[in-house]
Order: sequence, then structure tokens, then C-alpha cells
Amino acid sequence: MDKIEVAGIIISLIAILATLILISQTSFPAFTYATGNWIKIGTANFIWNYRFLDLVAQAIVLFGAAVGCLAILREEKEEEKHA
Repeated sequence: MDKIEVAGIIISLIAILATLILISQTSFPAFTYATGNWIKIGTANFIWNYRFLDLVAQAIVLFGAAVGCLAILREEKEEEKHA
């Protein structure tokens, strides 16, 4: 392991530790605002009634991002390197 790998591991561990501390000491009111009557106004009613469309769109975006990352990080064959 070289110095960059060690530094990356240390920074990653610090980031994970900081995130865990933040999560444990902060409350996340995720559904506090979803209980009010304001949801039934305008387009928000559509969003909450057809939530599956949002989830399908998110799944497509995540799948596309994963495929893009795999395409970027794939290994080249010897024939492609010389061409």
C-alpha cells in the first residue's frame, strides 16, 4: 500500500465516523411535513397519489448511473489498446 491509499482509507474512516456521529445526534423529521393538509394543493397531490412513478424514475436513474460507472471503469483488452 502506498501513501495515497493509506490517506484515502483514513479520510474515508473519518468521513464515516463523522456521518455516524451526525446521524446519532441529530433527529431527522422525515415525515413531519407530510402530515399537513398542504399536500392536497396543486401538483403535490399528484406526486403523492402516483408515488410509484417517482420510484420507477429513481430506479432508472440509479441503473443508468451504475451502467455509466461500469462503462467508465471497465478494463481495456490488449487489442483495443493498440488500435
